[in-house]
Amino acid sequence: MNEEAAYLVMEQGPYAQQQYQLDKQTTVIGRGPNNDIVIADAEVSRQHARILWHGGYDYEIQDLGSTNGTFIDGRRISGAVPLKNGALIKLGDSVTLSFHTSEPVVADEDDTPTGEIVVPPVVPSWVTAPKPAVSQPSAYMPPPASLPAYVPPGTGAYVPPGALPEVQAAAPPRRQVHPLLLGCGALLLTAFLCTAVLFFLDAYDNGRLLYCGALRPFWQLLLGPFGFAPLCG
Repeated sequence: MNEEAAYLVMEQGPYAQQQYQLDKQTTVIGRGPNNDIVIADAEVSRQHARILWHGGYDYEIQDLGSTNGTFIDGRRISGAVPLKNGALIKLGDSVTLSFHTSEPVVADEDDTPTGEIVVPPVVPSWVTAPKPAVSQPSAYMPPPASLPAYVPPGTGAYVPPGALPEVQAAAPPRRQVHPLLLGCGALLLTAFLCTAVLFFLDAYDNGRLLYCGALRPFWQLLLGPFGFAPLCG
């Protein structure tokens, strides 16, 4: 087995954690039985993609016109795309393969090379000197014996603490009834009561109490021209 050859690991699919060695110059992946890596899944085309090895750690992948597409780290590809260690190859929606090589990790320019001794920078003593402690009040301070003077804003006048103005709620205004309305109401009430009494006396004992009593001369004078003649026998 070539130690420099890369390999694939199925992270998601019908053969979970299955490894596939990439030791050929061309490795074809698909659902058909004649492929180098056969994946029996409905999302995988008969010839889905191929991985090309140009020697060393130089690998690239190409999509072979698959129906559901080939994705590298979530991005769909169309032409040849280089493969890096740890790349995720997704075939359709249900198969995911991870690409692995034995390529050594190259440190960035900002990283510290292996074996180099890092000397910490010298920090001036005034930077690390402890700050003086801030004294905290320890004694209990009682509240003032009297309230502070109240000064209305914008006036500048001094008002003693006990001379604050008391605000009283204003009483709602009373509604005044016009005397004319009161008089009309009283007159109507009196007329109503008199009419009720007359109707009652007229109906009581055929009106004898009303027309044959002390008020008989009044009724004869008032109603005599109209032919009024009460029976008072």
